[in-house]
Amino acid sequence: MIETWKAKMKTENILQSEYLKQHSKDVLQTQALSNKELIENLELISKEYIHIGKSKSELGFNVFTLVSDLYYRENFHSDLIKKFLDPSEEHDEGKKYLHSFINLLNKTNIVSKIAISNFQNSEVFREKKRIDILITDEVSKKAIIIENKINGAVDMNRQLPRYYNEIKSEYDVVAIVYLTLNREKRPDKSDWTAEERKEINSILAIVPAYEPLEKQVSLFDDWIIPSINQSKDIENATILNHYGKLIKHLNTNTMDTVTLSKFYNSLKEGNNLETAISIRNMLNDLSEYLAIRIEDKYKSSCYPFEKIWRYQKRDTVFEGCRINKYYIKIDVWCDENGYTIHFWDNQGKDIVKDFQEKIDLLQDFEPFGEGTSNIKKRYNAFSEEEVCNFLNKILIVLKNMKEK
Repeated sequence: MIETWKAKMKTENILQSEYLKQHSKDVLQTQALSNKELIENLELISKEYIHIGKSKSELGFNVFTLVSDLYYRENFHSDLIKKFLDPSEEHDEGKKYLHSFINLLNKTNIVSKIAISNFQNSEVFREKKRIDILITDEVSKKAIIIENKINGAVDMNRQLPRYYNEIKSEYDVVAIVYLTLNREKRPDKSDWTAEERKEINSILAIVPAYEPLEKQVSLFDDWIIPSINQSKDIENATILNHYGKLIKHLNTNTMDTVTLSKFYNSLKEGNNLETAISIRNMLNDLSEYLAIRIEDKYKSSCYPFEKIWRYQKRDTVFEGCRINKYYIKIDVWCDENGYTIHFWDNQGKDIVKDFQEKIDLLQDFEPFGEGTSNIKKRYNAFSEEEVCNFLNKILIVLKNMKEK
């Protein structure tokens, strides 16, 4: 009876153990899948955030910020753009800025290309029929509607359809331009009819002021820069140059908020916040892990160094290689971005002359700190093999020098 009970208990323990193993495996697989999905979802956001950080610009000496704060207002952008688009204005450059703007529109996804010949007799209006900028040609009976949202104003009720329906009774509207500060903003189409969606979408050009991430059509790259290059008058070119710097500054200094908003929304999905925190914690531990791997590999084969140990967890130290008057040390500093190998003399003696100049392995090391007793070289996070190849070779070189 007892033997039967023991056998039964043993079987149950085995089954429980197998269940726990399988359950643990399933949990780990689920966590790994969750991590993988989050990383894939955030990869583009991360690249965007890094690129925006590099693209951020200081406005510096700019005529618009010097004279007033009007550039914060929507009318400022519409007034300035209208002045350049209007051939009758006093810039004395004729139709070139208007035609350059049409070239920009022909690079967008509007269905039909706009013939510049249809805008040889154009007039440009501000706030006609409450439209920010309206371009019409009485000879060709063509029109372009420009709605300026560079300062982030929300759409009014059925704004674009109202403008379109009013103008199309007199003109053939070949483009509706929706000017935005960045590519994230889109027109509110929730109150459009199906027919309006079909008609307006075919002529709708969404044009961001600046696009730092990839080569897309933008007001900066495809109108301001070409207009500067075409300007005969240096004052026109200067004004456009200052305006270009202004909208580039406004764009790049707000885009990181947009990107963080995407990141926040991604974390809200499922259990992504917990997953992201676990990834962050693992990244924090990665530096120590890299240092441990170096220490484990050389702890029994670090000669001619006396010992190997870790300083503050992340620094693997090769300690005590005495060659003549020198006391050589090598630190392998580890962080989440990779490794830095620090080759130095602990007593501050000149290792550049007697070591770097004589050892080919050290030729591409750079000075570190003051004096000539410290040199270093940087490796990326996935260069462990390269780091170890260097260590293997330098240990042999130093061993031969020591035993001479």
